[in-house]
Amino acid sequence: MLSKLLQIAALTACLTPAWGKPTLELSFIPQPSTVSIVGPGTVLSVHLLDLPFVKQRYAVKYETDGGELIEVWTPGKDVLVLEGMHGILTYSSHPEKILNFRVVEQKSTK
Repeated sequence: MLSKLLQIAALTACLTPAWGKPTLELSFIPQPSTVSIVGPGTVLSVHLLDLPFVKQRYAVKYETDGGELIEVWTPGKDVLVLEGMHGILTYSSHPEKILNFRVVEQKSTK
């Protein structure tokens, strides 16, 4: 009898009036919070990360022409970039992934 009363008390404590209020926010769908455009630059390396309890991701290291180093972890099987490619990288930081990579012609300095 006491356990039933405790269960009922716990259930009523969990129920709040806010649950019945309508809202237009879709908080369960992740939206990119920021999008960054970096470049032009060169892809230094692309590594497959096969970590336990996490889907496969690729770690892409990118160096801008200004010398800034960036590493982006991007999900999926289709990677848009290969080591040595030169272009402009667009990525989001939440969720972290590469959104676009546009190849640009690298000017020879010789």
